Amino acid sequence: MQNRVSRRDFLRGASLVAFGVATSSLLAACPAMPPIAPAPAAPGNQAAAETVMNALGKEFPADALPLDQQFWREAVGQTGGGFGHIMESLYNRAFEHGGGAETLTSLDNDFNVIGIGAESWKASDDGAYWDFALRKELQFSDGSPITAHDWVYTMQYSLSHNYDFGWYYFDIKNAQKVLAGEAKPEELGMEAVDDHTLRVYTESPVAYLPAVFGWFMVAKKGIWEDVGENWALDPARYISSGPFKLTEFNRDISHKWELNTNYKGVRRPYFTEIREETMPSGLAAYIAGDVPGYGVGPTTPPAELQIIEANPVLKSEMAEGIATGTDYIGFNTTGKFAPLDNPDVRLALCKAIDKDTLVQEIFRGYSYTGWGLIPTGFPNNQDDAIKTLDPNVYDPEKARELLAAAGFPDGKDFPTFEMYIRQPSDTDLALCEAMQARWKENLNITVELRPSDFQSFTSSLKENAPIYYVNYNMDYLDPATFMNVWRSSGRHPHTDTSWDEFYTAANSILNDPAKRFELLREAEKRLIEGTAWFFMKHNFGIGLSPCNLKGEWATPNKNGFVFKGGPPGVPNAREGVYWAEASCRAGVA
Repeated sequence: MQNRVSRRDFLRGASLVAFGVATSSLLAACPAMPPIAPAPAAPGNQAAAETVMNALGKEFPADALPLDQQFWREAVGQTGGGFGHIMESLYNRAFEHGGGAETLTSLDNDFNVIGIGAESWKASDDGAYWDFALRKELQFSDGSPITAHDWVYTMQYSLSHNYDFGWYYFDIKNAQKVLAGEAKPEELGMEAVDDHTLRVYTESPVAYLPAVFGWFMVAKKGIWEDVGENWALDPARYISSGPFKLTEFNRDISHKWELNTNYKGVRRPYFTEIREETMPSGLAAYIAGDVPGYGVGPTTPPAELQIIEANPVLKSEMAEGIATGTDYIGFNTTGKFAPLDNPDVRLALCKAIDKDTLVQEIFRGYSYTGWGLIPTGFPNNQDDAIKTLDPNVYDPEKARELLAAAGFPDGKDFPTFEMYIRQPSDTDLALCEAMQARWKENLNITVELRPSDFQSFTSSLKENAPIYYVNYNMDYLDPATFMNVWRSSGRHPHTDTSWDEFYTAANSILNDPAKRFELLREAEKRLIEGTAWFFMKHNFGIGLSPCNLKGEWATPNKNGFVFKGGPPGVPNAREGVYWAEASCRAGVA
């Protein structure tokens, strides 16, 4: 009997839709997990003609469970640091969602940019700035109005206090200088034209700026000074701008959010509460109804896959996701770790890796091979055009010739380097071990592996890591969400001003999207050929979610994808679904 079930075998004959979950950014940097919510309960007992609404006026369909069962449960978020608001700290914040904070924009189910805190926006004729018209009805949970001055304050405070994802906003004029302490906060290119007009100046014309601000979450002006540090972790001091407010906080144990009845914005969630708790895991817990999210992947035991395949209900609840991230190897090219500053040496290291074979063998069809930085299926992906570029072509003989020409015949005298790996999964570690073996086998060089936790990796990347393996996830739906990070001002130990200039010019095209995309494809090719990075794979998820989780975000979008946790890259995920009666789950056990 076959004891390894591939994704292709598992999905054969299944009806597939994409299963989306909100990324934490960034989020930015962590693989998405299936959402966690309450176990399905018995059918609701509302009268057929009864209209049921929550405290924000969201009307429930007739098949909805009673209001007291309309809550969302998920695992306790990151509590390694002392921060709760995303604009204070991304990597160390305690909460994984944006329920308590209004964003300037967001994405709808079809990935269109929509206004949240802003109702409209327009670029200046010369592309030097954007004006955002803010919604006049917005207010904080304490009843005070939300104005452009609050948005300006939030960004000024975040960048001037070393916001650890500050580079994400480097399109804003002087943002890099404010983050580095080389400019005062008030020199940031952002101003309140009036109470309800926010003007944002950019370093160069930026076509995608409204999409970037899907993660710009407003805080009340002066709150850090007036209420104190860590106000976002204390229900007594918490001031919400979003549809939820913090009502309980027990570090590493539980958090609770309830509807903010002072909320006047356009977000109208079904759920009345968000409960962050310690949760069970595994297929058995999902089948029992203890958790409604379960993901399968290359390490899932074959027996579990066979259980899902054999159960019609479970099989119907399974859905394939889309790729929203890129895993890659990076090389420190600053000269600190010679000869990695030699492009021929880096090319040799790339050509010694048969990545397509390794990715398919190790991930068993649960990842796409990464020919470039733009994931398969993402706007402006060009896999067919770039998979034949020289660094992507496996050729160990040519790799040995390049290394010998650089002065290291048969690997003689080549330094032993460490490859730092950020929070690797078992399969990621297996991939790195396979690359380590290929370098030894094909080039006779030694690369030692150094798995690192998130914070250690981030603090060591630029100074201490000669070679590194890391993932980057999308933050908004535009190629720039991936390409911006490769600029010399970004997080990598590499500088290429000629690429910066080419990319900036290409990305500054406002009125000819086709030309912009054409030039961005050329910019991606130049990145690959420069060999400062070697792109490896694009992960995607396959998850199970209960059939009685319904709502606007549980219906297919224009491309046939379903995002029950909200489209990827949306902090206000989970707000477009509700719990319906559970007769569709009969026979799941």
